[in-house]
Amino acid sequence: MAKFNNDQVSGAIWIAVGIAVALGSLRYGLGPLESPGTGFLPFLAGCAIVLLALIGLIQSTLKRRKGTGWTPILQGVLWQKPLLVMAALFAYALLMKPLGFILCTVLFIGFLLRTVEPQRWSVVIVGAIGTALGAFAIFDVWLKAQLPQGPWGF
Repeated sequence: MAKFNNDQVSGAIWIAVGIAVALGSLRYGLGPLESPGTGFLPFLAGCAIVLLALIGLIQSTLKRRKGTGWTPILQGVLWQKPLLVMAALFAYALLMKPLGFILCTVLFIGFLLRTVEPQRWSVVIVGAIGTALGAFAIFDVWLKAQLPQGPWGF
């Protein structure tokens, strides 16, 4: 019988990653709170990773005491939805320039809402258009990022 379960191992790995991020960020300087340095945000991110991984490690240790053991990592994995999402992301990247940001985003979000977790058409249409317009407002209007325009100018 294995000494650890999957979640204990992944929790320990994430704790190590979080510590590495936090310690690595110290090279850039944290600075004072009123004027944080370059390393402040990565330091906080590393600490958050450690905290969340520690919570997961504690929970998985409690499960281990109840008898939850090691299971093969790919056991019971359903590949259809992740492959659909990967294909959709690939198509999104390829079609972004020719179709433009808004139309491509509407099609991408609509596809995800209809096929990955099937929703009613009303939810798909409103969700896809709302997401595309919201993303456009954030990136183009507010942040002034240059987004690809399709053949119709949007």
